[in-house]
Parts: sequence; structure tokens; C-alpha cells
Amino acid sequence: MSHTSTEAEARRRRLPFRRALAVTIAVLIALVAVFAGLNYLQGPKLSGATVDTKSVVANPGQQLRLFANQNLSKVKKSQVAIAPAVPFSVSASGEIIALQFEQRLRYDSDYRVTVDGVRSLYQDRPQTFHYSFTTAKAEFYYLDRADPSVGSDQLDAIVRTGLSGSDRTVVYSAPHIQEFTVFPQLVAVAALNDDNTSSLSLVSFSGGPVEKMNLPGPGTISRLEAAPDAGMLGFLFTGAGSGESYSNDLMLADLTGTHLVQPVLGLDSQPLAVIDWQFLNGSTSFVAQTLDQTVLLIDSKKPTTSVPLGQYSELGRSTPDGTTLVVGDVFGRIAYSLGDGSETRLPPLPLAGAETFGGSLELLGSGDARVQQVAVLDTSGGKSYRSYLVYEKGASSRILFQTVNNKGSIDGFSISPNGQYVAVNIVPDVATSVSDGYAVNPKSTSITTAFVDIATGKLVRSVSGFDESW
Repeated sequence: MSHTSTEAEARRRRLPFRRALAVTIAVLIALVAVFAGLNYLQGPKLSGATVDTKSVVANPGQQLRLFANQNLSKVKKSQVAIAPAVPFSVSASGEIIALQFEQRLRYDSDYRVTVDGVRSLYQDRPQTFHYSFTTAKAEFYYLDRADPSVGSDQLDAIVRTGLSGSDRTVVYSAPHIQEFTVFPQLVAVAALNDDNTSSLSLVSFSGGPVEKMNLPGPGTISRLEAAPDAGMLGFLFTGAGSGESYSNDLMLADLTGTHLVQPVLGLDSQPLAVIDWQFLNGSTSFVAQTLDQTVLLIDSKKPTTSVPLGQYSELGRSTPDGTTLVVGDVFGRIAYSLGDGSETRLPPLPLAGAETFGGSLELLGSGDARVQQVAVLDTSGGKSYRSYLVYEKGASSRILFQTVNNKGSIDGFSISPNGQYVAVNIVPDVATSVSDGYAVNPKSTSITTAFVDIATGKLVRSVSGFDESW
């Protein structure tokens, strides 16, 4: 048999297989087309979603993005339901539905999203999308100072932990830590030197050498503050020595640039001396109270310009969105709108029928809901005052925290960024309290911090330490 006839025979043998393969492929293509057509005719389907469960509790304006398998027509806000309810806006473009949360969400909470009547651009077959997610658990940092009675060589610790469980991570330890403030990738730490002057260090969470920042000279730091998203660090600085020119002067450092510490200059081109100051939440701007009690609004990116807001005897905190500032005068606390300059009085409310005397106050949002430290005259055993931390809204007031048997004192408090928890700094027993003796920012050796759910008043955790940072 010739070579040619052998090849022809082989081709004849392969022919049925090729025909069968071609038929199979054709059938598969047809089935794919049928199923694709059926899928298309059934209307759009949810193919995926993305949401940053950490960012939604830390910052407002975060998004949940829902992805469909087809281009979609317009989605109205009335088609969307979120449980628990939160303020939001909605937009649709191409295959994406974007839900933007106007406020921070609650920690460690389940959210269920339903979008009804979702339609394709090409046909009217409405579908319902369902999606659920759980937000991140609360995490915070605090300062745990060593007991000086144990020995002068003990280390203070900056600790990271959460509101559930007892796990704790020491992110940095050093002698005599005054205070600290947290950025996304590092922590800025002010500590006391042996001569009671201050040092300022940057400690990276990823390890590596500690960066010692250059200060204007020997002196002390106080009121260390951060604008984490803008990478700005600020503090008050007082020089050491009789001939030193700095006295409670405001300093800024841009950590996105040179890390150079520079004084903020006033209208007289001299370093700006202030009583108090703070960055506005979610902003590069800050407010400062000068020695004559004038409150200034200043952009840290343009610190040579300032806007006077008025003269006030007290400078309080700003709301979570940074649009309203708490200030005070001889008549009490005021909510000052940075948008239009309007003022709203915030009088302390009676507690169980008793008159209260208001102290530090923080607003929880755009309304009048607030947490305030108040004192109530106790005449049962002589004239003394009992201290409470209360939640006030409208005409109602309820207790969030008071010390056991009224033996202790409330040293301060802070609100979590999403307004869910309040951290209360407590000296449990004033009569037995002993100071740690720090030259700057001294505290009781027994100081603790309790964390309370504002909505329920439930105590969720306490730690031995203070200076909490969310």
C-alpha cells in the first residue's frame, strides 16, 4: 500500500470524530446562547459588591458599590432601603449602583441593603438586589503609664486594643510619655527628658527606626493634635530658660513633606501664642483661642491667614463633621455654626428634677444631641457636688456614667468618631488618689477609662490608662 493511500485512510477514519466534535461545539454554542438569552431576558442580577468596612466607621462619605451584570437605568433613592437606617444618597452609572453614606456607620454592626425595581437599560424586567455586610469592630489606642512607686526605670506604653475581649498590643514604649496622637501609618509621641523638657518622636507601625523631630529649642510640648487625613501635626510649645521667646506658641509640621516644625504666625508676624486649639474634624483647618480669648479659624495649608470668630471664654470640640464648634461664655455653652456664624445656646438640663451645672460638652451631630459633664449639688451629707456624664437631647437628659458611691471624679471624656461610644477618664477614689508627678500632664496613678454605649448606657469595657485615641 502506498504512503498516499495510508494518509487517505487515516483521514476517512478521523472524519466521523471531526463531525461529532463540530456538532458538539455547535450544540454547546447554541446552549450558551440560549442560557445567555434567558439570563438577559430575566433582567439584571447582582454580580458583586465592594465596601470598605473599616472606612465606613471611621469617615463619612464612604460608598457601597453594587455591580450588576447589565447596564442599568436610573435608580431612585425611594427604591433603596438600608437597615439599620442611615442617611445616604444613590447614583447609578453603567453596571454600578453607588450608595454613599452621609454619616459614619456603627461599629461591629450588620447592615442589610435592598434595592427594588432594578431595571436594565434595554428591557423592563425589574429585579430586587439584596446585599449585607458587617462593619469593623471598634479599635482604639490609649496610654498606660507605669506606676512610679515601682521604680523610675519603668516604661510607659501606648496600647492598641478593642472593645471586645482582652487582647492588647503595645505599639510603643518609652519612659515618661506625656501624650500621643495617631496617624494611619504612625504615632507621634511627646515624652519628657531627664531635665523635664519635651522630645517629639514619630514611630512607624511597620517598624524601623524612631524619628526624632527637631524642636525650635529646649522646651515643653502640650496639646498635641493631629489631622490624620491631611498629615498635619500640631502642638503648643514653651521654651525653657528665662530668655526663651516661645511661650505657649502654636507649632505645625507637615508630615507629608519635610517634617519641619514651624511656628504659626499671627497678624503681627510673630509666633501665635494661644490658650487652646484643635484641628476641626475631617478638615485641614483648625481653631485657636488667643490670649485675649479671640477664637480664630485658620487653614493649616495657609496659616498666615485667619478668620476671627469672636471672643469666647472657652473653646470646646467640633462636631464629627467639623461644621459646628462648641464655645462658651459667662452664660454657658454655645453651638457655633462655622457655615453662617449662627449661635445656639446649649443650657444644661435638669437631672431627675435637680438643677445641674454644666461642664465640658460634645455635640454628637448636626442637632442638639450631646454628651456633657454636669455637677449636681448634694445636700444629703453637707454641701458637696456629685459629678455625672449625661446624654442630653431636646428637653430630656439621662445618666451615662457616675463613679461608684460618688467617691471618684471624672477627669475627661471623648466620643468615638461615629458617635457610638463615649470614653470616660475616671479617678475611682479621689481620697486615695496619688499623682504620678509628671512635670507636664500629670495624672493619677489610679486613672482608668470606661467605655459606654451612648444609645444604651451599657458599660462595654474599661482599661487602666487614659489619653484614648480612636
